[in-house]
Amino acid sequence: MNLHQCVYSSGTYLYTNVLSTTPNTPFNTGTNVSDTRDTAAQCGSASSGWSLNTANVAVQSLDRVRGRYLNLHQCVYSSGTYLYTNVLSTTPNTPFNTGTNISHTPDSAVKCGAASAGWTLNSANTAVQSLDLAAGRYLNLHQCVYSSGSYLYTNVLSTTPNTPFNTGTNVSDTRDPVARCGPGSAGWTLNSANVAVQSLDLAPGAP
Repeated sequence: MNLHQCVYSSGTYLYTNVLSTTPNTPFNTGTNVSDTRDTAAQCGSASSGWSLNTANVAVQSLDRVRGRYLNLHQCVYSSGTYLYTNVLSTTPNTPFNTGTNISHTPDSAVKCGAASAGWTLNSANTAVQSLDLAAGRYLNLHQCVYSSGSYLYTNVLSTTPNTPFNTGTNVSDTRDPVARCGPGSAGWTLNSANVAVQSLDLAPGAP
């Protein structure tokens, strides 16, 4: 399972994208299931006004035979002006590393890096979700993006304490056809152009 995290910059503002599906084509990633490990992140060229922020771009390959649970850790950081979401644990984004892993046991507490200077952990939106890969054929990853009018915030998990931003990320025997997203909290609205769902086939030999 190859998870790709693509981070884009517009001035000092950062936007995170983890999925590869329409309608967010300019920000597509290479997230996939494969018999081989991806060694480099695959990221779309972005839309006008945005450029790839290579310092925080990452790929993490997780071996499904090494555990039953996909433990997704979502670490959200605040600069005081806007929020930055990180889900992967790999260089070069070491200060923002997360505990995302595959294990035989579910993780009960989120693990987040200390962040770089000028950033602090935003605990209200930081979360961990343990997905039982034996519970169904498809890993349905939901990406919900919200706009404050000036900034975008990305959420991929469905767990407290970030209830207003919950997503439908799950493991099931059926593919999810549409993204499921919470309504957002006061001052935030769903940014449908970048909302997406991607279903990864976990069956042996599936591409």
